[in-house]
Amino acid sequence: MDFLRFDGQVALITGVSTFGLGLAYARTLAIRGCSVVVNDLGRDWTGAASTPGTDEAVRLVTEDSGTAVGVTGDVVTEADAIVQAAIDAFGRLDIVINNAGAGGDFDTLVDVHLKGANRISEAAWPHLSASGNGRILNISSNGSFGAPAMPGYAAAKGAILSLTRTQAILGKPIGVRSNAILPAAWTQSTAGIEQPGFGDFMQKHFPPEAVAAFAAYLLHADTELTGEAFAVGGGLVSRVVQAESPGALSTDRTPESWPALIDQVMASDDLIISKSIWAQLDSFVQRMSLQTQADWETIRIAPDVAGKVQA
Repeated sequence: MDFLRFDGQVALITGVSTFGLGLAYARTLAIRGCSVVVNDLGRDWTGAASTPGTDEAVRLVTEDSGTAVGVTGDVVTEADAIVQAAIDAFGRLDIVINNAGAGGDFDTLVDVHLKGANRISEAAWPHLSASGNGRILNISSNGSFGAPAMPGYAAAKGAILSLTRTQAILGKPIGVRSNAILPAAWTQSTAGIEQPGFGDFMQKHFPPEAVAAFAAYLLHADTELTGEAFAVGGGLVSRVVQAESPGALSTDRTPESWPALIDQVMASDDLIISKSIWAQLDSFVQRMSLQTQADWETIRIAPDVAGKVQA
């Protein structure tokens, strides 16, 4: 198999500390010829300020004979400046990895994980489009399945999946691809989980480099996947989807009709995967009455139409 190269390309990676996933992404891309811009603000998983990891990350990347510069800044309030630093350093931007994360209260978690990813992507968007083959990798989490200790984290990481699908739709006509991963790895965040034996288990079985390897594959110019999400860790990769059951249709629109139908609603056989708001509505209508289907055909909206709500 050919060695996947990124020569002449530039990647911006947020949330790069002195160990963990951000650094693994940067090193993996850099040794394959990509110039990398590493960003950190300096905030630990308690939400408290800490020393930014940018200088040490740059040293580690260059130690591997890679090319790297660092930019310290807040992905929520300084996204434009962070992206501009990449342009100033290398004149272009091909790849964005939205990896920045932090602990704290609900608002902080949503701000950093979700708003930060969106604002960096928006600032980078015209440069990614100009590259002709721009790529975004958003970092979600298995916390999106539910994280009892951190509702804000779960909400933000779940929203990342919807953001990714939307970016993929908007980016398709202009050559920008967006995917998401739900990584399992030994990182600063997993190091803070206080469960007996968990840290040793993660260190042994889930090195960050295993996640970075698949991330690099997704980000390569020859990989055409977009709008997808994958759980990744320890060498295993699986596709993650938002899906719905075929469901049940009731012509008796009363609460009393549903006890007899709820098992059919809950059946998980033949799950349906829709990749946009319009694709889901189209699929949903196809399971309704013939008259509803006929009326839909007169106004049917293509799955990739952006569609805006009128003010």
